[in-house]
Amino acid sequence: MSALSVWRLGGLLIGVGGLCLFGCGGDSETGDAADAMLRGTNLDMQTDSVVADAAVGMDGMRAPADSATAVDAASRPDSAVNVEVARCEEPLGGLPWTNMVVESTPGFEADLASVDVSDLPEEVDISAMNGLFRGLIAYALDVAPEQLGGTLRTADLLAGGPLGRSVAASLALGAGSPVGIDFPFLRRGLHRYYHCGRGFPRTLDGFREAVFDFRPVESDDVDSLAKCGTRRLTTNDAEGVYVAETIIDGEVRETEILLRGGRQDGNLDFLIYNAEGQLSDRSEFPTIGMGPHVLAASPYVCMTCHLNRERAPDTFGYDLLFPDVGPCAR
Repeated sequence: MSALSVWRLGGLLIGVGGLCLFGCGGDSETGDAADAMLRGTNLDMQTDSVVADAAVGMDGMRAPADSATAVDAASRPDSAVNVEVARCEEPLGGLPWTNMVVESTPGFEADLASVDVSDLPEEVDISAMNGLFRGLIAYALDVAPEQLGGTLRTADLLAGGPLGRSVAASLALGAGSPVGIDFPFLRRGLHRYYHCGRGFPRTLDGFREAVFDFRPVESDDVDSLAKCGTRRLTTNDAEGVYVAETIIDGEVRETEILLRGGRQDGNLDFLIYNAEGQLSDRSEFPTIGMGPHVLAASPYVCMTCHLNRERAPDTFGYDLLFPDVGPCAR
């Protein structure tokens, strides 16, 4: 187990695994999943009829350097680093939404509280759902795709914190529909409670202090397929940390981080820090034309890029480290 496999922040034990490093996105699903996304569950990243769709990849990242050095979290007693972490009392926020996506709809807390889940059966049948929907449910619950069964116990969901309640509410809202779930509602719940549920450091400085200081590690500048510009990539495969810094006019505009190895479900975790070094729940993408940049919601936009359709027969996973796709790959 690596030194970064387990760390404590403010008494909260947090496993470290992968994170959406390279602002991914996409509506590239096939079959039923594609139909569902086109019915309002896609990225909605459109401005002036120019769509920045897409699946954003890891820019042909070089093979990770096992020799890179990392912060030795184990050298600190209980890894007791005094850094501020995301809390669920307040949304993270970020740049103002200038384009409409599912997650840009405000007021999720009130919407969640208003959902009546009393009609849900003791066990909800999800066996007929497509792999995309089952995959997002599994990710929200931190359950391995291979272990997500055909039913979910309502009592377990309601006892599972804000994300568990979001799953329950999305199932209640989707009861009787052809797909059996209100998928946009679940996306909104994941967007609202993912970062605080994982207890990520609120600042990039805090991440460097508590998790991994990547500044001394060798990096590569690449022409990014994801952001259509220069990106500085820093990797440490041994510690499961992958960093991508978007460079514009010589300045770091965004730092995206993938963490691998700390989730119970074997998927990646995804973090985004903005130009001010603040943890953010959204990422900026170029349009494919000359229009303005658009915003997409994290972690969902990252997950659509790092999606692994082959992880389980009926449930998508989100553990693909090196997808080779993006708007500028066309």
